[in-house]
Amino acid sequence: WTITFPPPSVHLDATPDIIRGWYEKQLEVEGYRQFLQGVDVNVTSNDDGIGMETIHSKPIIFGTIDDHDYGQNNGDFTYQFRKESNLAFIDFLFDDITQDSKECALQEANEKDSCGSTVNGDNSRHQKGDRSKISDPMYQRSLDGKGVYGVQLFDFSRKINVDDGNSVLGGGHWVPVSDAMIDPDVIDGASTNNTIVNYSTTHSVAVFALDVRSNKTPWPKGKQHGHSSSALDFLGAEQWKWFRSALANSRARVNIIVSGTQVHTDRFPNDGNVVEEWSKFPESRDMLYDVILNSGVRSPLLISGDVHMSQFLRKDCVRSTDVQKWNDDKRANADPPKRSLIEVTTSGMTHSWGTSFSSQPKHHTWPLWPYSYLVSRTFMTICHYVCPWNEIIIRKMGQEEAMVGRGDGLTGKQYYLGLNFAELEFDFNQEEDSTSDSGAMTVRVFGRKENEPPKLEARWTFDELSGATSLPGMTAKVEEFVSLGQGSSDWICLPYRGLPSAFHYYAAIAIQFVVFCSLFFLPYIVAMGAFVMGRRIWRSVSD
Repeated sequence: WTITFPPPSVHLDATPDIIRGWYEKQLEVEGYRQFLQGVDVNVTSNDDGIGMETIHSKPIIFGTIDDHDYGQNNGDFTYQFRKESNLAFIDFLFDDITQDSKECALQEANEKDSCGSTVNGDNSRHQKGDRSKISDPMYQRSLDGKGVYGVQLFDFSRKINVDDGNSVLGGGHWVPVSDAMIDPDVIDGASTNNTIVNYSTTHSVAVFALDVRSNKTPWPKGKQHGHSSSALDFLGAEQWKWFRSALANSRARVNIIVSGTQVHTDRFPNDGNVVEEWSKFPESRDMLYDVILNSGVRSPLLISGDVHMSQFLRKDCVRSTDVQKWNDDKRANADPPKRSLIEVTTSGMTHSWGTSFSSQPKHHTWPLWPYSYLVSRTFMTICHYVCPWNEIIIRKMGQEEAMVGRGDGLTGKQYYLGLNFAELEFDFNQEEDSTSDSGAMTVRVFGRKENEPPKLEARWTFDELSGATSLPGMTAKVEEFVSLGQGSSDWICLPYRGLPSAFHYYAAIAIQFVVFCSLFFLPYIVAMGAFVMGRRIWRSVSD
């Protein structure tokens, strides 16, 4: 007998046909089809602002997979349809879910070369604007069984040109990977000088999408739990090498790093088979912090999902050598320099803790939905009140310098349990020849209802995200960094409100257990109470 908390759900692995069926169903949604088609935009045709021309602007669909896209709950590299899943996702990104691409992908997954004529020949049916699936490095890596990871660059300095075909919905330009020269696999095969920057370094955004499934080590179970080892990993050696090189190649003003699972959090004392997060593989997470912070990229921001809610998270990081020097100098008067690393979690668009954390249709229909919604929202709301989740940003009323930064939205702990999605807005107020790093990023989280104000909103300057200016509000003590400084990592990162006490941590777990059990047995208690009351009423009437 084994007891796990929370109780695990039962999921079956998906087959390639089921996975492609999901994407086909999404592509049949009328609203999504209209979104893919883009809109016509009127723009000035010359520099003097005289004359107008109409161009067609399309969105760029780019991203990576998490477990339920992958086809296996809490999936890892042992999933038998790993390669087929990757290829199906790439086809979806390029709007190429056709019978031909399906058959070709299945043959490619089985390492047959009967699709060679398609890959090396006419690629007209793979075109979407100037994006070519067969020449995209993400597609090539998927063919090689390496996973679904990549980088896309957007340049917001270029004037819209009717000839280039790369203008994207919402403004800006998508920069082809051959021009961006950030992806190491493109640079390795290029014959041109990759030191030439073909985009604005002051008005550009690079988006790095990491694959935390295709190369992930299986979660340890039983006695294996709690044993830290470099063998426990999310990305795999090949992806780590790629990520380091890609970050080093980026000259973008803002660098967004996307992970399917949360990075900063350390929620429940389980082995990862119930609640997944990077903290369950601590050495892997430390490596992620080191790679990002040592790269020197400007304005890094983490984006994550998976947990069926939205949160703004912050950790403050100090170099290990600075902590050691501070400690050796008998606790010097000046604290070691720190920099903040922000994470924005946004999840999900179909179900959430504010509706029901379960994806099963029975929990969203009568008669279970009232009870399911009550349990889900009540449990997670109480968790946010009692748990020592000190990385969640708190924004106080009337504090313009609030720890979350400037912006509208809710005060208090920055989380939202309802259905949600996020948008990022970039304010590039720097001239091309300026050496300062002015400008800011605004993140907004919206709920389901149209035309409502954002549920969460925050604004950080590029200097704050880059570490040139310190974010206010840190209450963590330097001694806490010292207590964590025994490892081999270059940086020590901890929640900006400090480490929780052991008493608070275990008291919160006990409260969670009591609350969950109370909510779980609530229907039985109500039914028993109704039976007892009904019996008493019946007896009183009979007497």
